[in-house]
Amino acid sequence: MHVAICDDDEMSRFLILKLLSEYTSAHQDKSLSFSAFSDSEDLLEAAEKVGGFDIYILDILMPGMDGIELGVKLREQGYDGSIIYLTSSMDFAIDSYRAEASNYILKPVIPDVFLQAFDKIVSSVVEKKNDNIIIKTKECSMRVSFDSILFVELRKRALCYHLTNSSVVESILLRVPFAEAIAPLLEDTRFSHCSKSLAVNLHNITKIGVEDVTFKDNQTVYFSKKICRDLRTEWSAYWQNEEM
Repeated sequence: MHVAICDDDEMSRFLILKLLSEYTSAHQDKSLSFSAFSDSEDLLEAAEKVGGFDIYILDILMPGMDGIELGVKLREQGYDGSIIYLTSSMDFAIDSYRAEASNYILKPVIPDVFLQAFDKIVSSVVEKKNDNIIIKTKECSMRVSFDSILFVELRKRALCYHLTNSSVVESILLRVPFAEAIAPLLEDTRFSHCSKSLAVNLHNITKIGVEDVTFKDNQTVYFSKKICRDLRTEWSAYWQNEEM
């Protein structure tokens, strides 16, 4: 799990890195790595190179692009890692919702408050990463994480799993109805069964147009107007529940 810290104040970065080091020592079962930045543009550049971070710890008041703008930019570019905001002012609490922030912590940072919030987010990220489905193909059986699935469609009696790395995994021919075959996915709130032969991962959507859906890896897929309209409603409801 890769964590990014962005704060223009060196002492603040040092404190957060120290707390994260303490957390890692106390939770050796969790594999964590950290990257620290003093500038928003540097973090964005790094995110593009590594395909995004799992957790972002962002200061809000920074020169140039502030933390709110940075968070919104990350979302616009399709990065869905959890965001923790650190700030000395409550004035930006409402604005933080624009970036779908998971938490908002006031400075000076109280170690116990920060570590409890961080642990809760780590547990949430781990839980999502651990959700998998086994896909039987003609050549082998593959384990695919829910998080890596953009959408699943029925094509010529086989399931086609479209993944975040732009690949498509095709299952063996189905012997059961589509809904029954994808039942493990539909038990997860991330997935919407939006037609008789299509299920979409709402968490991986970044934009929905009139007849097109853009996913977090910038793939754009064209669906019917009805599917896009229904997806837009479910997508909005999904993120409202996530924020709550």
